[in-house]
Amino acid sequence: MNRRGVLAVTVAAVPVLAAGCKGVGALGTPPRPGPEVAMLRGAIRAEQVMISRYRVAISGSPALRATLSPVLTQHEAHLAALRARLIVPSGAPSQPSTTGVARPGRAGPPADVLAGLARAESAAASGLLSRLAGVSPSLAQLLASIAASEASHATLLRGHRSTGHRGTG
Repeated sequence: MNRRGVLAVTVAAVPVLAAGCKGVGALGTPPRPGPEVAMLRGAIRAEQVMISRYRVAISGSPALRATLSPVLTQHEAHLAALRARLIVPSGAPSQPSTTGVARPGRAGPPADVLAGLARAESAAASGLLSRLAGVSPSLAQLLASIAASEASHATLLRGHRSTGHRGTG
């Protein structure tokens, strides 16, 4: 190919290359996230709130630290597993916002703290189970596993409350 041919090909390629440099934006508006993405974001927000509740409870009721710290660790593992399932496109916020999500209150007497956490755990387990029908089998398995864990947390907290922290604090 002579110089003119190379120059002509180069000039013709510039608009194509320029469009490619725009990245994903050159392809148009990205599609809306699917229902599983919204569900995952909701589950992540719920775990973040649950983690906050446990941190408030532990800081406000140090006598419960030995009971609540392992449960808090499990919630942090749930959060990590949920976040690992959430695939976020480049440029989009990776962490779901906790705006508009109820914040945990202050810790009270240990029996009240345990009762409140047990209710929150039961509600969280029920909420996850109600979402299983519309998700993929692998995500349903993860959510069911987390729901079972949260139900067991509620049972643990109710049992602990009845064996020694009633009326203390």
